Amino acid sequence: MTWYILFMMAQGNGEIYREYYRMDNPSFESEQACIEYVSEPQSNAALKDHLRTKYPIRPVESVWCIREDIWNSFIKNANGI
Repeated sequence: MTWYILFMMAQGNGEIYREYYRMDNPSFESEQACIEYVSEPQSNAALKDHLRTKYPIRPVESVWCIREDIWNSFIKNANGI
């Protein structure tokens, strides 16, 4: 099963929904591999730099490692499919 890094962005004043950003690259074959990657200082710095290009002023509230099937289910439910 494929695992991805998922960022939950901080919710702004008056916002009803949270914004999520899933990175497709890198992907991982296990949750442990994902966690280890996110925990490494060099990888962590690269992730922060990448996120600043996507969300320059919105801070990250949390970081998760999420399995592809769980993500797909989440997206279907969030979109009312």
